[in-house]
Formats: sequence, structure tokens, C-alpha cells
Amino acid sequence: MRSLTCLFCAIIFAWLPVGGEAAELVLVASSFPKEILSAYKRAFDEQSPEYRVEFVNFPATNAISYVRDRAPGARPDVFWGSSPDTFSALKRHGLLQALEGTANPDIPPVIGKLTIDDPEHAYRGQALSGYGIMWNQRYLDARGIHPPATWSDLARPEYFGHIVMSSASRSSTTHLIVESILQGAGWEAGWELILRIAGNCATITERSFDVPNSITRGRFGLGPVVDFLALSGKYSGYPVDFVYAWPSVVTPVGIGLINGARNPEGGKAFIAFTLSAAGQRLLLRPEISRLPVLPEIYESSERPADYPDLFDITRSYLSAYAPDVSESRYQMVGALFDQTATFRHKELVEITKTLHALEARLQRTPDAETARLLDKVRRLVYRVPVREDDELLIRKPRNSREQISAIAVREAEWARQSDDNLTTARAWLAQAAQRLAPDREPR
Repeated sequence: MRSLTCLFCAIIFAWLPVGGEAAELVLVASSFPKEILSAYKRAFDEQSPEYRVEFVNFPATNAISYVRDRAPGARPDVFWGSSPDTFSALKRHGLLQALEGTANPDIPPVIGKLTIDDPEHAYRGQALSGYGIMWNQRYLDARGIHPPATWSDLARPEYFGHIVMSSASRSSTTHLIVESILQGAGWEAGWELILRIAGNCATITERSFDVPNSITRGRFGLGPVVDFLALSGKYSGYPVDFVYAWPSVVTPVGIGLINGARNPEGGKAFIAFTLSAAGQRLLLRPEISRLPVLPEIYESSERPADYPDLFDITRSYLSAYAPDVSESRYQMVGALFDQTATFRHKELVEITKTLHALEARLQRTPDAETARLLDKVRRLVYRVPVREDDELLIRKPRNSREQISAIAVREAEWARQSDDNLTTARAWLAQAAQRLAPDREPR
């Protein structure tokens, strides 16, 4: 945190006037890749010479503390990010100012069934983000693997050891994907699918950017990502592709003015630029490849022939997705993911691999008792250790110190239960393997 504070101060002092007129600094906090930020800096600085925009890169998972720890007047001017949970939390904590004079009247308030701006104008939708599965076509072709179409495909045996994903506690992108599965499939069935996918993963990374980078380089074959990270690689000529997997979630990319900004007028100018036709056209650049919210941009000659269609994407998304539900249990979902998947990934992979092998043998040598044992293993290992309506957690103020403290206490319990489940599962798998030994007769 100290290094970020030093960087913040260095940026401000670098733009203090030495003599004569100096362009006013506009400071934008964002976790976006440098390709996006560099393109917007060049275009905005050229159009608005009275301002100079600079970016502070900070993960959305720490946005609240990052803004709140700085006194009003010493905060960044704009927050720009993909996570609707983060904007919901910033608004709830009073860290965003209502936006006036920044709207583009040509951007519709609703696209498909998706509301673009915050109803109270605390932030605006600047682009759209969809979530799905990215893959390296050369990697899959070399191994005779077909591309997936749904999240449930990632739990299939042929993808074992070829998947990379990031932790839901460290990546707002992964957290949103996990939540879309939980809200689309239900709490218990959703966690079962998430843990089966985690068991198929070769690794769980700390950063969401490591997922597309590893797939593009061909280190791993496929994984869950936000659409623009896959599309930017595809339209830049890499052998990668992407599918919006069901349950498909499409969310607005938020941009808002921070309450206590040191340069609110400059912040508004930058926000207005990102919503203008010039700012929206930048989204079609191959290295950016985001979905504009200004419909006329889709008629641009710069748009690739197979670029996702705005209205097709918003028609097929999970309309029941509730960002407020996701934000209210953000800490709990991240902690559960770590205790059941991240911290026990090696053991989870070992059991998943054994399950796949025994299931294949069971197909060749049917045995009712073995089938029952494997079913018990699946229901034990891929089960979340807490109910969705756990009163100890939901009765605490969401994401408060009380709730975080309650989760920390419960994590030890979840850890013990996960360890016990894995130990029991190994014993049952050993019994199943013995029953399927080559010298036994089919039953």
C-alpha cells in the first residue's frame, strides 16, 4: 500500500505547474490492462489539452479501502472497472458523486433487458462485459479435444489438466463468474459444478490476467475469462477463441466520479469522453475488443465481421443475476472458494483424477456397489460446507468487520470439514478401486 501511496504522490507532483499554464491532472483508478489505458490516454489528452490523464492501477477487490483510506481532496477523480459488485459497494459507502452533464443521449438506458446506468446516476455504463470460456485452438487440436460450450463442459474428463482459472478471492472477474454459476444453477448445484471444474484445473492463479496470458501462450488449453481478454487476443491474430458460456452474464463496465475527487471537473470531462462516439470507437480496436454501449458504433467499418452482436449478447444473458446479492456475500464466497479449492487444490485434483479413471473403468466393468461408492465421493468432495441461508453469516452487516470476523472464525471449521471429507473420499475410492481390480468378476 505504501508503494501505491508514493506513486499517487509522485504523479500529482509531476504535474504541478513549474511556470506558466500547466494541464490539469485527471487521475483515474482502474485495473484495466495497459493497452486500454494507453489508448484512452492518447486520445483524451489530444482532444482535451487542458487536461492530462494518468492512471493508478489497482485491483477492484481492494477498491473500497483504497478510496476510503485517502482524505477527500486527495483521492483519484474517477474509478473505472468491470465489477458491478465494486460499484455497488462504492455507492453504498458514499464514495461516488452523482454524475451530471456526462451522459451521451444516444446511448439507450436499456439494451435488451440490461439497464446500462445506475438508476440514481452514481455511475454510468461505459461498455459491456460478458463472461465465458477462452481456449487455444492449436492446443486443443493437438490433443484432439473439442472446444466447450457451457460451464458444465469444463467438468468433463477430457478437459482434466488442461484448464487454468484464478481464485475467486483475488479476482473480481472470477468472483463474478462463480456468482453467475451460483445464481444460475442454485447454491448447492452451483458449488458442485465450481468444485468439479476446480478439480479439473491444472492450476489456480492469483491474478485473472494470468488465465488469458497462459492460454494465449499455449501453456494451458482453456479457462474462464471476461470476453475482452479473449477477443483482444483473437482479433490481434492469436489462435484463440471464446464462447459466452451459460449461465451467461453481461454487465456494464462502470465509470464513476469519486466523492472527494481533487479534480471533479476534469473527472467529468474524462467520463464524458469515454461515452462519446470517439471514446466508444476506441473499444473496437483489436487490442481492446470491448462491447460498446453506443449502438451506432456497431455500424462502423472498423468492426470485425464476426464481432459479437450487442443485442444478441444482451438477449441471451442471465437476466436474474443480482449484483447486490453477489456484493453482500463477496467475502463469504471468496473464503469458501479458497478453503474448498485454492488451499486444497492438489488433493482435489488427485481425487478428481482418480474419479475420472474409476468412472471410465466402471463403464467397462459395471458394478452397482462401485457406482454407489463413486456417487458418495462426488457428493462429499464437491459439496460446499455451508448453507446459503447460514444465519450466522447473513445476519451480520454485509462485508462489515463483524461479518468478516465471523467468516474468519468459520474458515477454520470449513477447513477441518474439507480435510475430513477428502480423507473419507480417499478411503471410498480405495474400496472402489479394489472392487474394479482386474481379477474381480463384473457384478
